[in-house]
Amino acid sequence: MLRLGWMSTARGEGSFALLRFVCENIDAGHLDARISVVISNREPGEAAQTDRYFEYVRSRGLPLICESSTKFRRTAPGDDWRTRFDRILASRIEQYDVDVIFMAGYMLIVSDFLCTRFPLLNLHPALPGGPRGTWKEVMDELAHTGATHTGAMIHVATPVLDRGPTVSYFSFPLKGEPFDSLREAADTAGLAAAIRAEELRREFPLILTTLRALAAGRIVISSLHAYDEAGRTLDRGMDLSAEVERQLDAPGSDG
Repeated sequence: MLRLGWMSTARGEGSFALLRFVCENIDAGHLDARISVVISNREPGEAAQTDRYFEYVRSRGLPLICESSTKFRRTAPGDDWRTRFDRILASRIEQYDVDVIFMAGYMLIVSDFLCTRFPLLNLHPALPGGPRGTWKEVMDELAHTGATHTGAMIHVATPVLDRGPTVSYFSFPLKGEPFDSLREAADTAGLAAAIRAEELRREFPLILTTLRALAAGRIVISSLHAYDEAGRTLDRGMDLSAEVERQLDAPGSDG
């Protein structure tokens, strides 16, 4: 059984939906895992959406760690505040058994200390070696550069932003409709939105298939690297495109 730490700022509906999606797949027996602890860099009362998230966590009986990074930075300023904050988080996470920590809408850049203390996994909405930055920056770059394929990846979080070793990914072609018509119309804003829509509907299936692969030992995370079950380094990550597409086609799929 995969023992998960679940880490989120929980500032939007997507973070709530993802946690519920994973919990429901665990309940249904579709994922051999348990969430050992949920971690947030917000505390109750900081935001209504986050409070709703916390209510769901408590309703599931899941352990919850709340440490406000906003309060910490205000009361304990300094260039090294992120490292000091992450040391506090680590001391609390260490009380629970976790194999990996999934960063699901965690909006704070983690310190080098936390990256090396726990295996942290992060979703990035681009292929390995693709554009960096926020999802909007990624989609804008894809629309303006005439990219023919895109996708998303899950990678090990390291001190180098969006460039940690790739664990898994999916890809799909940017051809056919609506992409061709939007290019002909030179509608780069519309093209970026269309790319995002197709990428976004595959994110949850990628997360689920990756967690399944980790639970089954098909993927192993060790020393900030990803390996297959034979111990070979996954230089580019495991291509889960076919499994992701099968989930989209499955009856009752949320995709």
